[in-house]
Amino acid sequence: MIQDVDAQTKNSMLSLPVSEFIPHSEPMVLIDRVLDFDRNQLKAEVTITELSRFFDPELQGVENLVAIEYMAQSVAALAGVRSRLNDQPVKLGFLLGTRKMVLNSSAFELGHSYQVHVEELYMDDSGLGSFQCEIRCDDTIVAEAKLNVFETNDENQLLTN
Repeated sequence: MIQDVDAQTKNSMLSLPVSEFIPHSEPMVLIDRVLDFDRNQLKAEVTITELSRFFDPELQGVENLVAIEYMAQSVAALAGVRSRLNDQPVKLGFLLGTRKMVLNSSAFELGHSYQVHVEELYMDDSGLGSFQCEIRCDDTIVAEAKLNVFETNDENQLLTN
């Protein structure tokens, strides 16, 4: 859980690259930056360029199904922020599934910036959690879903069981 964070610490965290918070490496870091966070929510941003991963020249954007990965990486970023604030390594996380995913646009359009907002609904001691997520372009919701996730500190447990 994120305790109250002073403005200097928060600004320092917000200046770090997303790769400091999620267990991904380029080219699979899809979100561009963390805009804000608090105890149980985070806002990230992705701007679509011709260099964006999964950019489709025919669509002049990124297919809307990538929304689930933008959301999942934002959830991972919140977990990573928590870990860094507690001087712990970033945890390994898994997207288990989604419910009620709604895609209101066929693509994330070239030249547009999108804000990904994730809010923790619950996280139990076993590492199972649920997050309400939405992606907006300006004031328009272009995608929303509830994600179910699992996070762990123990990679060996996953490999031996």
